[in-house]
Amino acid sequence: MGRVSKKFINQKFQLELEDQLSFIIQSLTSKTEISSFLNEFLTDEEKIMLGKRLVLYMMLYKNFTSSQIHTALSMSHETIRWYKEIFGNKSEVFRNTIERLIKREKSKEFWQKIDKILEPFALALEAKTNMKARAKLASGDFWKDD
Repeated sequence: MGRVSKKFINQKFQLELEDQLSFIIQSLTSKTEISSFLNEFLTDEEKIMLGKRLVLYMMLYKNFTSSQIHTALSMSHETIRWYKEIFGNKSEVFRNTIERLIKREKSKEFWQKIDKILEPFALALEAKTNMKARAKLASGDFWKDD
């Protein structure tokens, strides 16, 4: 999704770019200011890509399967495999930040939405051995709002 020039930039300059980005993020002082800046700074594609990556890490932290992540985020299995490998090497600070995000009260509604997306997937697995799940899956009742 993201496009980066294949032209080489030296590592010192890359570190300076990262420092500039860190500085600007640290300088933002309110949720409104952060939101406004990110909305103008990032393209729609970048917002989607970064949002999906964040949710992917949250789902990996919560031990969702690759198939569940694929269903919920419409990501390729190869992309999921690659990020799963990377996630294993993330620092404790990174993992704690993801955990803090998961524990956030507002996240409960978000996880309910993920569960709703995954319900047909779970029903399909359960339908192999459960006639009621098979009937619910066939009827499409899982798509109705509660």
